[in-house]
Amino acid sequence: MQDFALKYFRRPQTLLAQAGGDAQKAMASLVQYSKAPIRESLISLSDEDLNRRAVDSFQVLMQFMGDQPKPRGKDEIELLYELLKLCREKENLRDEIYCQAVKQVTGHPRPEFCARGWSLLSLLTGLLPPSTTLMPYVTRFLQDAGRSQELARTCQEHLQRTVKFGGRRRLLPPGEMKAFLQGKMARQLLIYLPGGVGYKTNIGTFTVAAEVLEELCGKMGITEPEEVQEFALFLIKGEGELVRPLRPREYLNDALAAPESSLHSRRLGWETRLHFDNPTYIGAHYSQVQRDYLQGKLLVSAQADAQVARLAALQHVSRPHGAPPSEQDLLAYLPRPLQGQVNMATLRGLVDQELRQLQGRSAQEAQIGFIEAASQLPLFGYTVYVVLRASDPTLPRPSLLGLNRQHLLLMDPSSQTPCRSIALRDLQRLHLLSPLEEDRPPGLELNYGSVDNPQTIWFELPQAQELQYTIAFLLSSSDSSA
Repeated sequence: MQDFALKYFRRPQTLLAQAGGDAQKAMASLVQYSKAPIRESLISLSDEDLNRRAVDSFQVLMQFMGDQPKPRGKDEIELLYELLKLCREKENLRDEIYCQAVKQVTGHPRPEFCARGWSLLSLLTGLLPPSTTLMPYVTRFLQDAGRSQELARTCQEHLQRTVKFGGRRRLLPPGEMKAFLQGKMARQLLIYLPGGVGYKTNIGTFTVAAEVLEELCGKMGITEPEEVQEFALFLIKGEGELVRPLRPREYLNDALAAPESSLHSRRLGWETRLHFDNPTYIGAHYSQVQRDYLQGKLLVSAQADAQVARLAALQHVSRPHGAPPSEQDLLAYLPRPLQGQVNMATLRGLVDQELRQLQGRSAQEAQIGFIEAASQLPLFGYTVYVVLRASDPTLPRPSLLGLNRQHLLLMDPSSQTPCRSIALRDLQRLHLLSPLEEDRPPGLELNYGSVDNPQTIWFELPQAQELQYTIAFLLSSSDSSA
């Protein structure tokens, strides 16, 4: 930081007459603790307004750290917000405030006041990086200080994460800010896997979705980056009124700021070969595939008696009991659209045959068998939505819309015939539409095709906003992987 000061700090008049080692020694004092407020900005600033603000910010810094009395009616949280907001709103002052904080923690005689300055640096490094000019000097300062100062090592970690992920988009809310100043930077987070199984993990103030997703996948035995990228964390607010996948670089505490928010993990891509070598992996995949099947999103015909019976028997063996399936059980094993269409007496006979063949199979083996059998059904590997109406009158009502990382596929649920395919790479614009009538669901308009042959289609479906977010997520993830 002394090298930075020699290059970029303004030289006070008292130093201009000095030369050689005396000048260098005097300049070094500019990056060390001062018990008196500064009268000019540390960095040479030509703008008088910025210079005045820099002097004011140093005064606020001293008040926050405890070197000056706090103004009446202001607490430490308000003073901290004042500094951080100034850094965010006036990028030209960001380096100045970084330098002021570094100066005041260097050689400070009061450890408890010095710790306050390190708290500010810890927040700065997690929220807003210094300029590329200052960055190498701050990095070296933190490395040197980290040999004896644990908070400096924390700052290094925050700065590395900020450079990688861009820093938190919002300032910490008051409750989180207060906890941060008290040293409570970690909290427990519950993530729901398919099937409602909860996974508990600890996240910090600056933890991003990619880090938690990687940890979660590790618990399922997934280590290849290509397969990790096929999973996403979904944010659900309230009673499911907003469902969207979190971008890998998204800070979890920003995403979870709204009340009644929860995180759910789901597999979005199915290109990587499945491997059944981990019980958590098997259970999570089974629950997700079974749910899609029972909701009618993995198409199977009512006439495919043997296939329906096989899938029912595998579900029964997957449950931890040895009793024969009841009538209610058999109904629960059927996709919702098929209930009422299947001859139950015929189904029971076929299921009994399948159960005899499955004798000796463990619940886990049955779950694997169910996934493998379901993988042969149309729309397996897609996220499926029910489209109630489309702008193209030739499309059936309702239609099933399958979404994967390559394209959108519209399918007739009755004939299981694909009706339309739109490559994601051809999408130009997504636009959420308000409901056409008061009691109708919203819509999503898609502009796609080439410049020479532009096309437009809209779909009416209850999950229009979720579909919009998921398409945008898949497009951004394919861009980043490319």
